[in-house]
Amino acid sequence: MRKLIIIYLFLTSSLFAQKSTNKWFPKYQFEASKFLSAPREYGPSTRWWWPGNDVTNDELRREIKVLAENGFAGVEIQPLTMGVNLGSSKDIINRIYSWDTPSFYEHLKAVMEQAQISKLTVDMNGGSGWPLGGQFFDPKESMRTLGIADSMLVAGTVFNGHVPMMKIKKMVSFGAQGNEVKPEWGILQSLVAAKVLKLKGKQAILDNQSIINLTDKVKDHKITWQVPSDGQWRLIASWSIPSGEEPSLIAKRGTNYVIDHLDPKVVNKAYDYLLGERTGLEKFYGNPLRAVFNDSYEFHTNRIISPDFLQVFKQQNGYDIAPYLGSVFKKGYNHPVYLAAPYYGDLSPYMIDSVNQWRLIYDYDRTVNKVFTENFIKTSNNWMRKRGMLHRTQAYGFPIEPIGSAGSADLPETEQLFADGSEGALKLATSGGHLYNKPIISQESFVAINRAEMTTPQKIKVWADKSLACGVNHFIYHGTPYKYNNGEFPKEGWNTWSSPFLPMVDFSSGLNESDPFWNDLKFINQYLTRCQYALRAGKPQHDVLIYFPFVNFSEDQIEVNPEETMIAGYFEGIEPKLGSATPSRKTPIYEWYKKLWKTVNELEAKGITWEFVNDNALQTAKFEQGKWTINGNKYQVLALSHLPYINLKTAQHIKALNKIGARIWAIGEMPTQQPSYLDHTQNDAITKALMSEIETSKYTQNTDANLPTQTITQKVRFTEKTGWSRQINRVMADGSIVKFISNKSKEWQTIRLFIDKSLSNHYWFNAENGKAITAKGNTVSYRLSPYGSIFLVSSPKPMQFTEGEIVTDEGKEITRLDNWNIQIGENNFENSKLFDWRTNEKTKYSSDKGIYTTAFNFDGVEKGKKYFLELGEVYYKASVKINGIEAGERLFAPYKLEVTSLLKQGSNNIEITITTTRRNGFIGEAVKGNKQYLQFRFKEKTIVPSGLVGSARITAL
Repeated sequence: MRKLIIIYLFLTSSLFAQKSTNKWFPKYQFEASKFLSAPREYGPSTRWWWPGNDVTNDELRREIKVLAENGFAGVEIQPLTMGVNLGSSKDIINRIYSWDTPSFYEHLKAVMEQAQISKLTVDMNGGSGWPLGGQFFDPKESMRTLGIADSMLVAGTVFNGHVPMMKIKKMVSFGAQGNEVKPEWGILQSLVAAKVLKLKGKQAILDNQSIINLTDKVKDHKITWQVPSDGQWRLIASWSIPSGEEPSLIAKRGTNYVIDHLDPKVVNKAYDYLLGERTGLEKFYGNPLRAVFNDSYEFHTNRIISPDFLQVFKQQNGYDIAPYLGSVFKKGYNHPVYLAAPYYGDLSPYMIDSVNQWRLIYDYDRTVNKVFTENFIKTSNNWMRKRGMLHRTQAYGFPIEPIGSAGSADLPETEQLFADGSEGALKLATSGGHLYNKPIISQESFVAINRAEMTTPQKIKVWADKSLACGVNHFIYHGTPYKYNNGEFPKEGWNTWSSPFLPMVDFSSGLNESDPFWNDLKFINQYLTRCQYALRAGKPQHDVLIYFPFVNFSEDQIEVNPEETMIAGYFEGIEPKLGSATPSRKTPIYEWYKKLWKTVNELEAKGITWEFVNDNALQTAKFEQGKWTINGNKYQVLALSHLPYINLKTAQHIKALNKIGARIWAIGEMPTQQPSYLDHTQNDAITKALMSEIETSKYTQNTDANLPTQTITQKVRFTEKTGWSRQINRVMADGSIVKFISNKSKEWQTIRLFIDKSLSNHYWFNAENGKAITAKGNTVSYRLSPYGSIFLVSSPKPMQFTEGEIVTDEGKEITRLDNWNIQIGENNFENSKLFDWRTNEKTKYSSDKGIYTTAFNFDGVEKGKKYFLELGEVYYKASVKINGIEAGERLFAPYKLEVTSLLKQGSNNIEITITTTRRNGFIGEAVKGNKQYLQFRFKEKTIVPSGLVGSARITAL
């Protein structure tokens, strides 16, 4: 009976989890009639920063309403201490630091109730700050690291004493407060003795054949052992010990530890505490509480270790790592990049095989990936699913295999801050999502370091288009500060990541009601909502798989694509170039990417879609209907590009599929080795032979020059190379294709496509206005504006849609508008030429609105012609009146409006209001010595273009 009950509970919980997943990821096909008014549920969310718990229910409810009114589909609540004044009054500080108190949960209740009314979803950060932690558990259950200690032994003597224990140093750095770690919290992993052959600086070279495992002889942390009489010997102890890390920016006084993310019991206990009955949140599970979010895993661990690590390692790699833990230990190895960099030159304390130590490290890293995804991500998934929710996470932060880790999450997330927002990193997360059939892939969006107050509508669109083409289909703004000002901040209030109280930290974006573009977010969010609606429909479709062999990826190992844009948030030609936020290391991964970009750029220029594939997914691939098939996703070709090595099981599997017809592109030299340590000499020989067979197979095409792209069959294909485009495809159940194409250049471009005759109905859908036009014939073209984007929808059936109009750069100039009366704050310029405000001493530090007026004579409208006002360069929003009547606004290029119906014969008046960013004004305040803008000191050389620069003219078409 007990077994039957267990089986019943398992089945019912699994069915509930499945229903929960289906609720959040409904399957649907693209409907043209829904595109114009895409439901808000497909809209973006925002990260909603709270100043700890210093919030009120009334304001929380009001902000939820405002966010819903402006097109947001959800919020993610993040209570933290970033940017607040830690020198505030005692009452304020007490409120800020009252996370995880009854008042905090009362505030959450108010949000949840209003979110239900406003139909917003709510995600909650895992605790306060990150990584997940607090004071609600025993410090012995906190995040652990591998530690190494040793003792020198005297040959021929009997050692009788304590097992060596490492000296515990408190870590003090950003987010780490030097928490206490007691030696008795350590758990011995192994104790070995080994003969030292020689010393190389601080590294001891050991005789591999001499290693003796003494772990079983340890009693009460003591050992008695007869040291051999020859040579120098070391007693080496490997420990699992808490790191003492505190969650960064946690809004809780006292000693807070990060939980042990690698112990499933501790993880479940944490969620039970933070979301369980005591919080009152249970009644909100699934409505509106959608997900718990865990930010990138910035662990302050030297080497990740888990309770089951040694067992999992042996199962996965076929040998015992315990005797070699000292050889895979490296200080700072599993730190985030900003903490790891000082340790890059450090050596492991011990070396057993100088030629093959990298293989031991590979095997260890592979096991780290295994225990992380199983013990934390999947444990988190299961806890949420059983309660009708999801686990959303950025599954990186330490050296990791990023494809499988992303694919293991319910809702994988990437970000534009990580790896400088390179498509080489974005595509790793989205590939994981696609390979493992995760319908929504989110992104922490519109964020860059050192670029506060540079976020404009045009920049949001360009940033978004890049990510959409990489496979992102759920934007999470970074972010929205709660409206907060106790008189310590300037009139704009608290800007979480750009604050005078932490002036050395400077991130974008802080978008709330104080931002000059706040009132434009509804329009911007309509654009994003339409895009996300289209790019969640059906299934993703990619032509080429690129094998990614690495299990230790970190953000500083990318060489960015020389042809990509928006690196580190840099909008080229508009903003100052401030350099990379993450300098690259020249590692094997870096060198691989450097060679890869030639292949990627050729694929993109020919309209061939691609994504990465990892070992685990590739080892499950099948050959069906002439294609590589992974979890139902089909690909025409597997590309093996300039590989330093290949996993042996992967080589064996792809060789078997290649033999029966699965196509491979061998780009550059094929690898001759596999990366694992066990039997490496024998396995390298097997790998070399396998790769030689693959290379000479009739189903393999070898190249190091031009790719054999003519072998790729597409129902929608480019007729010519386009070096300016990025694209992504979705395919519907009836064979319809939805193709998103973006123009990453600042020039007008024409896309030309040939469409298979099986798709007889073609439409260009414009996400900016939600309208569409029909494309006739099987060869179609579209003129894309600078930084423009378009959806081509090709279908076997006709569609119903709202008819739009084509906007091009064609037209004959009727009048050039050279002279203007300009008012910028208190400054007036009469009969002036247009200029960039930076070039004038009176206006270079201005962020006021600019009012531009002029008049021109017009002979009258000619029948059959349309007339346009073209403004040229605009920084950054133009609101136009013609003869006192609203003509429209432009937030994005092209800054062009049809004005035919507003013109009259004779004199016509134009008034243009320009909205610019706050950056230059804030820098100006800092120049004056205003301490409330301290974070903008010494940034005079980073002011940005402002105003209407033109040239402006009236054209006719």
